[in-house]
Amino acid sequence: MKESQYLLPAGSNRVGALDIRAKASAAPMTAPDSWETLSDIVEAADRIDRGIALPAHLTGIFVQGACLGGARPKASVRDERGTLQLAKLSSASDRFDVPGIEYATLRLAEKAGLRVPAVRLVRVNDRSVLLIRRFDRYWRVPGDKTPKGDSRFVRGDAAAGAMEQRVPFVSALTLMACDEWESRYMSYANLVACMQRHCRAPFAYDGAAELFKRMVFNILVSNSDDHLRNFGFLWDADVASWRLSPAYDLTPQPSIATERFQHLSVGKSGRLATLDNALTDHDAFPLSKKFACELIADVWEVVSQWRDAFDGFGIDPQEIQKVASAFRHIDDIASRELRHQLP
Repeated sequence: MKESQYLLPAGSNRVGALDIRAKASAAPMTAPDSWETLSDIVEAADRIDRGIALPAHLTGIFVQGACLGGARPKASVRDERGTLQLAKLSSASDRFDVPGIEYATLRLAEKAGLRVPAVRLVRVNDRSVLLIRRFDRYWRVPGDKTPKGDSRFVRGDAAAGAMEQRVPFVSALTLMACDEWESRYMSYANLVACMQRHCRAPFAYDGAAELFKRMVFNILVSNSDDHLRNFGFLWDADVASWRLSPAYDLTPQPSIATERFQHLSVGKSGRLATLDNALTDHDAFPLSKKFACELIADVWEVVSQWRDAFDGFGIDPQEIQKVASAFRHIDDIASRELRHQLP
């Protein structure tokens, strides 16, 4: 297939600032994406999952979903207020309620001090649907009353007279000029070095501390899907700089293995998923050992209460039990020496 055949059908709700059309005068390729279409999206995804042909009224999913990439079923939809959302759906092959667990994990990450987009969980056609506010869009309010800084990317909603704006977005894979094969040989330290090259100093410094906390969080919840496509950067035109995007694709991976590994290298012992290994590269972030230990303690304090948190987020007890093996106890992934250094 020609490259144009991949690019053109993806529609105008594609990720980032680009909208690709056959010619400048062409109308944008869109499909109905109002809140009322969400049940059709869920039905279409379910039919595709089971290998059942789609009737004509459900084919809009090929536009709503084609612009987002990834292996799991998803689509763009607008909520009741018209704000663009990423709808993440379940699959027949799921071992647990993936949308529900990802929702709870993102909420847990927020409690641990990580930056996450606004999320909510809804039931549609007896299926869980995770709605994530698209952080590559924001609403510009006339009269220069648009909020400055990071908040406009994660919290703003459609408002009377406001105009939806696109935000340039690139994955870490793009910013680091890597291909998929090279990603496996990259590290969190490499990602920090990339931020230091492409982000203004305040964003590079804050982003590095955020990245260290994400690494610790990923280790504690066994989120081993931490490849370079699952880290992103937004272009902040107000300061002419890239900045680390909010966290996304945080899903625990249940496992019985006592020794676990991340996709990216963590520290001096490579991809080994332990807190001791994470601490070995603290100076690459760059953090003092004392401050790195404080960040580890902060994240662990929240993750250690994950069961109560998930219950409070409305997750079914059976689903909580299905992912319990993903959550690590600090005694299993931190030496006694390290535990004694934590505040």
